[in-house]
Amino acid sequence: MRNPKRVIALAGIPALVAISLSAAAILPASAASFGHGPQGIGPSTGRFLPRSADPSGAVNLGASFTLPLISGAAKVTEIPVLAYHEMNNGCLPSATDPTGDSDPVCNSGDPEDVSTAQFTAEMAYMSAQGYHTITLAQYNNWLSNPGTSLPAKPFLITADNGISNFLEGAQPILLADHFQATAFIVTGFADGAGPGNPVNTTGTGGICEPDLTVAGVSYDVQPGCGTDNYWWDETWAGLKALNPAVYSFALESGPSGHFLQTYNATCQMFDACMIPGETDAQYQARVIKETMTGLMTLNQELPGRVNDDSWVVPYSDLGYAQCAQSNCTPQAYNGPAGWLSAAAGHAFESVFVEDAFRNGIQNERFRYDVKASDTEANFEASITSYAAAGSFSR
Repeated sequence: MRNPKRVIALAGIPALVAISLSAAAILPASAASFGHGPQGIGPSTGRFLPRSADPSGAVNLGASFTLPLISGAAKVTEIPVLAYHEMNNGCLPSATDPTGDSDPVCNSGDPEDVSTAQFTAEMAYMSAQGYHTITLAQYNNWLSNPGTSLPAKPFLITADNGISNFLEGAQPILLADHFQATAFIVTGFADGAGPGNPVNTTGTGGICEPDLTVAGVSYDVQPGCGTDNYWWDETWAGLKALNPAVYSFALESGPSGHFLQTYNATCQMFDACMIPGETDAQYQARVIKETMTGLMTLNQELPGRVNDDSWVVPYSDLGYAQCAQSNCTPQAYNGPAGWLSAAAGHAFESVFVEDAFRNGIQNERFRYDVKASDTEANFEASITSYAAAGSFSR
């Protein structure tokens, strides 16, 4: 049973919104807007979200380990970016595989799941090859400034959705390798996992968003909120408890952006899909509000540990033209032509997607999404082939 929710209407919002399909894709000064500038994203006046610091200083992974930096004159031309989601899919790390050896694995069938053994081997390979992790701030600085000082052979590790089994399971492995990672958080998942969850009888308070009313119809824009997140996604308390020497945070989505929507059977992404009866102006205002709310919540819950300059696109659906290969990400988008990708590129220094052909377009950056099906040989070959193809280049 869902928590009771208030009903919020979008009436009146169109009057505040100037529809723009240009690369700027911003609202007038009288309304909140996507706006990229010295203080990150915030209202078009009086920006309120400070950009994370860390322009080029040494990466400190604890009192006993600090990485030396090399000058940008060394001409780093590519930085591999890895994406992970789940580890062992909630199975006990001590589980054994069908061969009977002691490698911890899980036959969950979930394509985004990796085993502890798989992740350990992948990190060992990166370490043996001389790679060093960098912060998201360093990555963004490298994108705009080729002279940015970086560790030798830099790479970036990212983790999506805030899933507890990965974040907690990966932490000791990353720490042992002197690696760090950026966890991209869905604020609605962290809310749904915490106290007040309808199946958590020890908690109090509501955690699910109110419905949206469009054209007189009320829509639940967090289908499964609470019940789908409890004991799966990390709570805010759990995120705070993660080792700051290992994890920093950034935005994947706000309250509703990663819940599969039910208002359109063929277009189920909150950011990419208009609600029936919604005008272009209402749609744009809704997406902007979702992003700004997510950033505000992240900074309030995890102060000093959030980078506001990057976004992981939920389900990698940014509404761009799908490429011809069979493995390209579906782009179920019915918003104003070109608006979402242009607005994202204007608002963020890096917008992470899963299609390599988009790397470098409107600040979009490719990530190699590591899957359970990736053997160690495949993982190593993928890093090499993507790098050779320029998929990780600036």
